[in-house]
Amino acid sequence: MRRVSEFARLKGISRARAYQLVHSGALPCVTLSDGTILLEESAMLWEPRRSRPLSERMAWLLLHELAGQPLPWRRTSERERVRQHIRSVSQTSDPARRLAELVSSRAVLHRFTASPDDLSDLRADERFTLSGVGAPGSGMVAGGVAEGYVRPEHLAGVTGDYLLADSPDANVLLRVSEHATILPSVIAADLADWGQAREVREANTIIRRLLSPAAISKVSR
Repeated sequence: MRRVSEFARLKGISRARAYQLVHSGALPCVTLSDGTILLEESAMLWEPRRSRPLSERMAWLLLHELAGQPLPWRRTSERERVRQHIRSVSQTSDPARRLAELVSSRAVLHRFTASPDDLSDLRADERFTLSGVGAPGSGMVAGGVAEGYVRPEHLAGVTGDYLLADSPDANVLLRVSEHATILPSVIAADLADWGQAREVREANTIIRRLLSPAAISKVSR
C-alpha cells in the first residue's frame, strides 16, 4: 500500500492530479475508517500519458487498421498517419499502454453502479455491446462487472432502464461512441485502461498477436 502523496512524488504529478485519478476510479485503492486513502501496489502500473491522444475519428481508424479491418472512408493522409502510430505501438515494450494512450478519446467513459441482479440482463441487452473484461477473446471473466459500449442515442434509455447511478465504485463501465465496433484491438484498449497487472497482461497478449510479423507486413503495404 502507498499513500497518495508518495504515488504523486514517484510519478512526477501533483497531489491534486493523483487524487483526481483516485476519484475517477483510475487507481485501485482502499479507504480506511479514518478516511485515509491508500493505493494498492497495482496502482504503480499507471504511467502519465506521454503524448496527446488521437481524435475520436483517428482513434477508430487506428483500432480498425490494427485489427486488420481498415475503414473505407479513411483518407490517404490518414492511412499513413495510422500506419505510423501502429509502428510506434509495435516498437514499445508495453504496446497495450501505448495503444490505450493513443485511443483514449475513442469514447466517453461513464462509471456507474447497478444492482448485481441486473448485470446479466444488461450484458444481454441488444443496446449494450460487451467489451473489455468478460468479452469473448479477452481472457478475462466478467464476474461482478459489466463493461461495454452503447451508442449516444441509447445512453439515456440504458441508464434509466437499469437505474444506473454515477459512482467511483463502479460495477458498470459504459463507453459511449457512435463509431463503436468491438474488435480485438478495442477489447485490448479497454483492458489496458484498467491499469492492473492481469488486465494489462491480457491486453498485451491480444496486441502482440495483432502485431505479429505477418500482420505488420500487411499493415505496411
